[in-house]
Amino acid sequence: MSHGKLVFAMPSSSAEAFEAFFNHTIRLTWDTLLDVNYVEGGGTHPYVGAITVNGGRGWKSALSMRTRFLTYDPPRHASAVLVEPMGPFARWGASLRFVDAEDGRCIMTYTFTIHLRPRWLGTIFDPLAGVLFRSETRRRFSAMARYLSAQRSHERLLGP
Repeated sequence: MSHGKLVFAMPSSSAEAFEAFFNHTIRLTWDTLLDVNYVEGGGTHPYVGAITVNGGRGWKSALSMRTRFLTYDPPRHASAVLVEPMGPFARWGASLRFVDAEDGRCIMTYTFTIHLRPRWLGTIFDPLAGVLFRSETRRRFSAMARYLSAQRSHERLLGP
C-alpha cells in the first residue's frame, strides 16, 4: 500500500482549477495521462455516485480505471475510489481539495492511496508505485498549471 499527499499552487481561483480538472472535455486538452475521460451515462462533470472512465494514454492505457465519486463539492473538494480492481490496481482512492489564496491563486491538495495486485506484487512494488504515481501526478498538475496560466493570459489579452 502506498499513500501520498502532494500540494500544488495553481495560477487561478479554486473555481477555475476545479473546472479545469473536473470538466472532462477541458481535462482532455491538458492531461498528460489520459486519452479517455468521461462520465458513464453522459455529461461533462461527475457528481456524487457518478462512475467515470479514465483511460490512459499510450503505454499508460494499462493504468486505466473506473472510479466512483464519493464527494463532489465544487469548487472545494472531490474524492473518488476505484469501482473494482483493474490492471495493476487492487484498490485506489484519491481526494482533491482546493483553497483560494489571497494572491488570486489556489492551493490544491491531492491525497491518494494505492494497493497493487496481486498482494505479493503489492508487497514488493507498492513503494515503487507510489514514487511513480507521485512523479506522474506532478507532471499532470504541472500541465494543468500551464493550461490555467495560458487561459489567464488569453483572458488578459481579450480584456473585459
